[in-house]
Amino acid sequence: MVLSGIWKRQDGQKDEPPRGLTVSHEKNISPLQVQDLCASVGWSRRDPVLIARALANSLAVVSAWDRDIMVGFARATGDQVFNATIWDVAVRPAYQKRGLGRLLMVELLKDLDSYGIPLITLYADPGTDGFYKRFGFSTDPAGVRGMFRDTEI
Repeated sequence: MVLSGIWKRQDGQKDEPPRGLTVSHEKNISPLQVQDLCASVGWSRRDPVLIARALANSLAVVSAWDRDIMVGFARATGDQVFNATIWDVAVRPAYQKRGLGRLLMVELLKDLDSYGIPLITLYADPGTDGFYKRFGFSTDPAGVRGMFRDTEI
């Protein structure tokens, strides 16, 4: 994982979802749908009760749907003033390479911009830095180093 730095505000251009998909900003979504989507990209399974708590405590949630199937998801946590962190950006493999990840990020950053938060960070899987750089994120700005404390070890 790589700690990425400050997101520079974009020009506010509005993107339309790919044809036939809908986008939701609701937090009240099925934890089982989130779990299924995350499993589709190879992430470890999480307890649905904990997923529901994470959704409720998120600052912003964006999901993309092809009818009743969740095909994309992203969320952010934060204090609504100084900092926010983007988590769990995922697109179902059959829907990748179609601009859906970009759409999720644009929508999530639009939500975060509404708070006027100056520092937005994220953790990127190896090899995904280039994707996030398109949105103004930079790797380890000014020597910032991500540190981790995992209590499940």
